[in-house]
Amino acid sequence: MGFYSGRDGELYITEPGQSEVKAAKVQSWSFSSSMAVLETTSLGDTDRTIESGVRSYSGSARLFYYVASPGSGADSNLHQILTAAIPTGGAAGDGANAGSTELVLKLRMTTGSTDIRDIQFSVFITGVSMTSAVGEVASADISWEANGAPYGNTTLID
Repeated sequence: MGFYSGRDGELYITEPGQSEVKAAKVQSWSFSSSMAVLETTSLGDTDRTIESGVRSYSGSARLFYYVASPGSGADSNLHQILTAAIPTGGAAGDGANAGSTELVLKLRMTTGSTDIRDIQFSVFITGVSMTSAVGEVASADISWEANGAPYGNTTLID
């Protein structure tokens, strides 16, 4: 018997039409699932009855902001996420930038090449918060909402 720890977590990012890339310098990730219930109680019932409704999935991650080597530019993984969430290119104050881009995020727990557990979602990045403080590594917190159900080789919950 063994336990998973934060050291066993990984995050992978895929942009439409691109190859999957392991996100570097991830401090943490999390996801949650919720389901609305549909009330089926009718007049005369003495106890509440319900049916399953629509499920939703959301999550967050913290990535460190770094450069692989001086002069090489910012970490490309964080760059992918930021450009998907915050498109640029419009004129100042015109409110006409492109819409956000959908990404695929794969959350993984692994303890070697034979014990790999994944859950994968198509997502929109719904929040970005960057922090720079004296004495700390600069980081970005992201939050996301899934577009549809988890898919692919979803083994994290098996």
